[in-house]
Formats: sequence, structure tokens, C-alpha cells
Amino acid sequence: MLYARVSGHDQKGDLERQIEALKEAYGSKFSNVIVLTDIGSGLSTTRRGLRKAMELARERKIRAVACTYPDRLTRFGFEYLEEYFNSFGVELLVLNREEDKSPQQELVKDLLTIITSFAGKLYGHRSHKVKKLKEEVKEVLSRLDTYDQPETP
Repeated sequence: MLYARVSGHDQKGDLERQIEALKEAYGSKFSNVIVLTDIGSGLSTTRRGLRKAMELARERKIRAVACTYPDRLTRFGFEYLEEYFNSFGVELLVLNREEDKSPQQELVKDLLTIITSFAGKLYGHRSHKVKKLKEEVKEVLSRLDTYDQPETP
């Protein structure tokens, strides 16, 4: 099964690119290719495509779920979903796993994801207020990151 997700309707082109990349990478490995897609936040728990994938896994109707990046499946808790799918014998395939990040880098990424999501709900995802808030948070976090660096003699 192939799974793709984008945040907004204006990103349908990216959704198609994800599907094509997944078909190219994994399409030949499946006898019947099921493609599920969602348009919505990676934090949302009501995405139809993801819920359908979970249902198919529970019913043991799929052997694998493939996505382009971990955050296409979920913004947080990827490891929980991986464990869930594995518990039903379903392999989770990720085309582009992210490189290892320091704990500080992961924290910054997670904070930005949370702020972007909640600010988007308040102001609309394309709002200049969201962009301004993200830049301000990045600035504060980058200053905090410099405090963690050891002093050079």
C-alpha cells in the first residue's frame, strides 16, 4: 500500500509527485497497489487515508505501507505507528529517512511543527502572522542553541 499526504489543497501537485515517487520505488514490489492519500495536518487524528491503512493492517489485508518521509505519515509518534503496523505483520517502508539529528535539532523541529500547526489553526496556514511567528521562534531557538555550545578557549 502506498500512502501520501499534503497539508493543503494547494499542494495537490506535491501529492501526485509523492505517489509517483512511491510507485517508482515500490510499485513493482506489490501485486495489487493500493494508494491512499490525505490532505490535512500530520497532527490530525481524523485523516481518512491513515485510518483506512490502519484498518487494512488490522484486517491483515496489506503487507506493507510505503511513504516518502516519516512526517507524511505523522508529525509525531512515528515510532508508535511503526510498532502498530509491525504488530499486524505490516512493514513500514520510508523512501527518505531523515539523517540523525542532535537532540537540540529534533527539539527545534518539533517546536516549530507544533507552533506552525496551532498558529495555522488560529490564523490560517498561509497567513503572514504564522510566517512571522515561525521566524521569531526560530530566532529565539537559535539564540538558545548558542548557549548550549561549549566555550572555545
